[in-house]
Amino acid sequence: MKSLLALSAVALSLFCLSTSANELTAEQIQSLKARLKALKDNLETHLTSRNVSAGQAFAAAAADPRAAVELYLNCVKMVEYDREGRPEADFRAWRENQADRIKDPQFITSLQQQLRYLTLSCQAAESEDKATIFGALMSYVDSLSNLTEMPTGAVTQSVANSVFAKAYYLERLLGNTENWEPVPINIAGIYSRTIMPYLRDKDPASLMNAWDKRIEQQARLVTMLEEKQDEELRGLNRDEERRARNNQSNQGGALGEHSKEEFTQKTLPQLQWGKLKDMFQYVDQVNGAKSMLDFVEANLKHELGEQFYAEFEELVTSAQGVGSARMPGTLAPGESNVPVQ
Repeated sequence: MKSLLALSAVALSLFCLSTSANELTAEQIQSLKARLKALKDNLETHLTSRNVSAGQAFAAAAADPRAAVELYLNCVKMVEYDREGRPEADFRAWRENQADRIKDPQFITSLQQQLRYLTLSCQAAESEDKATIFGALMSYVDSLSNLTEMPTGAVTQSVANSVFAKAYYLERLLGNTENWEPVPINIAGIYSRTIMPYLRDKDPASLMNAWDKRIEQQARLVTMLEEKQDEELRGLNRDEERRARNNQSNQGGALGEHSKEEFTQKTLPQLQWGKLKDMFQYVDQVNGAKSMLDFVEANLKHELGEQFYAEFEELVTSAQGVGSARMPGTLAPGESNVPVQ
């Protein structure tokens, strides 16, 4: 604090000595730069401390159902009532109306899931090296695929927009991360934005196993979602069923494909193709090329067949061969597949 006051005094004296009311002197500019650096260091220390504190609060609440509900209520009170200047009586009335909801096991589980991902999100935002949280992130994703109940709104929305992030002023921190999926339930996004890029860069040998896990987990989640939806629709008349399906569609943008048929026909082939592309580019070019060729041939008439062919052609065209090595089953220039008589 004393250093900041000293810098302020120096800056003020320089301004008083200035012969021009419109232009800064070189000394004044240097003084301002020094002050800004001190302010930036102070701000970064404060933000780091706040983010770490928030992550610790989220982690503690994620481990205890009662603590999760208590933190949720406190954050709602702070964000939607205290900061808005609304009376305490309004909050108490809202809480009474929420009595059944905050006792619902499904709602509480979703809160804990959201808080668990918020903890990881805070840690990821404060660390450039994802190795420190990679194991925990993989465990988290696996837990998503083992869900037995339909996720609620808490985990189908961006953590940056959650009442927890707003209470701790984390919207900007959590909303500006290109290599981090903001939606806790989005398995596909977590893999494509964080897990796969990390493995391509740090551990290519683990890519194939990660792709197998991703395919299994996404398929498992889709199956669970469809089973739960079928249960909800059973016994409804035609109009009620149509409204229910529309509601499910509106709620599930971040959940991926609700239709198991759509997943099987479109998403699964794309995932399988993504695995083969990574094999070719990061693991084993020879076997990757052979597997991709077989896949393209088998799916040539698929609705995505043209895309698969074009991407494979581009990869082969841009590939850099090593020595005289070539893809198994192909011919070198001048060779013929006509047997010698």
